[in-house]
Amino acid sequence: ASRSTVGGLFTAVARRFPAREAVVCEDRCRTYAELDERVNRLCAVLSAQGLGRGDRLGLLARNCIEYLEVELAAAKLGVITAALNWRLRQREMDHCVALAEPVLMVVEPQYEAIIAAGPGAERPRLVIGPAYEQALEDAPSYEPDAAVHPEDGMLIIYTSGTTGLPKGALISHRAMISRTLIFASETTAPRDANYLAWTPLFHMGASDFSHASLMRGGTVFVVDGYQPEKLAG
Repeated sequence: ASRSTVGGLFTAVARRFPAREAVVCEDRCRTYAELDERVNRLCAVLSAQGLGRGDRLGLLARNCIEYLEVELAAAKLGVITAALNWRLRQREMDHCVALAEPVLMVVEPQYEAIIAAGPGAERPRLVIGPAYEQALEDAPSYEPDAAVHPEDGMLIIYTSGTTGLPKGALISHRAMISRTLIFASETTAPRDANYLAWTPLFHMGASDFSHASLMRGGTVFVVDGYQPEKLAG
């Protein structure tokens, strides 16, 4: 247990419950086996871009299945995902990118302009959409052989910056697993409990519980923001 990592626990769940739904968003669904395969393919894509243990990856996207794919692939490689807040102004975004010094930026098309206008402009970009899907299709799906330590960083979550510019809080694999155990203990939620992720995935609220669910065999229902009809359904 002391050697567990987020990527390792997710892989174990995927092998145990391959046919179970892992993530659902709109009319798209990924079983654990399907999600794990795509995550492994993305690991190969990231490795080909030169990312390895301790490197940072900048992620700028709204709530979507790909968001969790990127975080899980990075976790399997020991890469740290800097979860960028799409609500930030240009100066704040530039500051957050400069803090993380990402080797690669993964962005949705609508946010390319803000990255192109700042310090992330010169960094390689992987755009979610056709280019992302083609990259995964061309990549192998084998499990990555990466030496990841529980104390390695997994996520950088940024503070709100109420007293100045945002600050990056580094969350380790061990911390994320501990949060999962505390969540399970305090709520007595069943091991395969589902989670509705509608608050931004760049925030610890949706991020923590999404990964907690995926490490415990539950289904994450991803909704992009507060949409009453979808939440009620």
